[in-house]
Amino acid sequence: MLEVTDLVVNYGEAAAVRGVSMTVAEGSTVSLIGSNGAGKTTLVKALMGLQPVTSGSIQVADQDITHRPAADRPDLGVAVVPEGRRLFPAMTVRDNLLIGLHHPAARGRARDPLGFVFDLFPVLAKRQRQQAGTMSGGEQQMVALGRALISRPRLLILDEPSLGLAPVIVDQVFEIIGRIAGEGVTVLLAEQNMQRALELSDHGYVIADGQVVMAAPASELLVSDGVRHAYLGEP
Repeated sequence: MLEVTDLVVNYGEAAAVRGVSMTVAEGSTVSLIGSNGAGKTTLVKALMGLQPVTSGSIQVADQDITHRPAADRPDLGVAVVPEGRRLFPAMTVRDNLLIGLHHPAARGRARDPLGFVFDLFPVLAKRQRQQAGTMSGGEQQMVALGRALISRPRLLILDEPSLGLAPVIVDQVFEIIGRIAGEGVTVLLAEQNMQRALELSDHGYVIADGQVVMAAPASELLVSDGVRHAYLGEP
């Protein structure tokens, strides 16, 4: 579903992503784990066409999208939940969700789109007329997930979905991500919460200083001394 090869992304003269290669097989859940500033968000922005690529390539469903504009991603069934949610706080929950259908390709894939989202997030059905900015952080994260899922994407990219949430809400968010993956959606999860991310995943990549320093099945990374060294800085 997603193939990244020798990707380099610069901010000015500095390389924020340095030669990253990774594969996300169709129907799998893959975690990209690393500390704050490791390069995860920059990589996600490059995948979504929001940050120019210096060199290397990005392929989605065997199509090269390296230098194609961000607006092309919905055509290929790609959706993103960005770090910080990026909702329109003065708009209602319903209107924020419907933004996910602005692209014709998204509208063409969706059948009963709001019903699908409300089945996943019943609280949003009850509060669909409420302004998104008045909801709790966890509820806002549900809106952001629903906005991405309303188009029924083939590949869902999540950037730090647990960031800033209370532990009980983190549990809910990861449970929902697991349900989404169980429905056959391919998931790429960029996340600081190593334990929770890898528990959901088939495969994992550890990124530090803009480079992949380890890649292995998630079950191996969970018990790896190397991950503790690269990710947590333990000896």
